[in-house]
Amino acid sequence: MKNVFMILLIISTMLLTACNDVLDENDPVSVARAFWTAALGSNPASAKPFMVDGDKIKIGIIGQSESDTALLGAVEQQGGYYFIDTTLQLSRDGKVASIPLKTIIVPVDGKWRVDYWSSKQSVFDATFDTSMKWFASTIDNANMYIEDVLGDDDQAEAIKYAEKRLDEEFGRAKQVMLKNYKLSIEKKKPVVPSSN
Repeated sequence: MKNVFMILLIISTMLLTACNDVLDENDPVSVARAFWTAALGSNPASAKPFMVDGDKIKIGIIGQSESDTALLGAVEQQGGYYFIDTTLQLSRDGKVASIPLKTIIVPVDGKWRVDYWSSKQSVFDATFDTSMKWFASTIDNANMYIEDVLGDDDQAEAIKYAEKRLDEEFGRAKQVMLKNYKLSIEKKKPVVPSSN
């Protein structure tokens, strides 16, 4: 019996040591990984210890699936903060929604923590950045393999044409995005009963 207890104690110690190796609070990427694993898991509140102001901010990810994941990419350091390219892949109703953002890691009392509020706010910029990279890559590929994609062999005329098209399309895209954004805000507004 004593041997069984000793074996269980050794195995438990090894497992706990392994868990500590997974989370290195001195490594911003390790903290980001631990945060997203918890936030996308069955108990999102377990992510709060990895957050700035975790007691005040709601995780607020709607729905949950065992397939949900956060893909961490390039890491950039600026002014003592870390910005990690992140793509959330959320499985809902048989579809996967990919949401780009920056996981922002900041120092708090000598430990790295996720600034979740700022990370959520980065979705707009990250989405725009992702879209622009896709747009530029597609135009470059098309220009490489299809003649006169930009409208003219004359470089100056092609640039004028491209500038005109970009102005038109960005204006149109802005109107569509604002319309959709306004509609989504309207859907979230609480209905206030009239006093009549």
